[in-house]
Amino acid sequence: MHKRAHDRFSPRSTVQVINSLDGTSVGVLVNISSAGFMIVSEGTHPSPGSIHQLQLIDHKHGDPDITLGATCLWQDEASASDSYWCGFQIIDISAQDQAKLNGYIDSLAKAL
Repeated sequence: MHKRAHDRFSPRSTVQVINSLDGTSVGVLVNISSAGFMIVSEGTHPSPGSIHQLQLIDHKHGDPDITLGATCLWQDEASASDSYWCGFQIIDISAQDQAKLNGYIDSLAKAL
């Protein structure tokens, strides 16, 4: 059995993944760890190897509001028409946003 290096947690509410450069939606957060995350994307989707500047935000609650750089490692077609699962590795994050990410993950872990 394969043990992941980092535990993954599902958000308790809808967290949008936004392209920080143009404000367009990239997808919705499915799960997150301290090193990466998975989204579901409709229509235009990130390609493996592409690098993105992203904002993770829950528009209803405002938390998290994290900006980071990430590379898409893989994508796979989902069962819904024109939808894709996409996995990202975090490659650039400020100390302030890393603290926000750690706090968000801790809150998700405590909610289990």
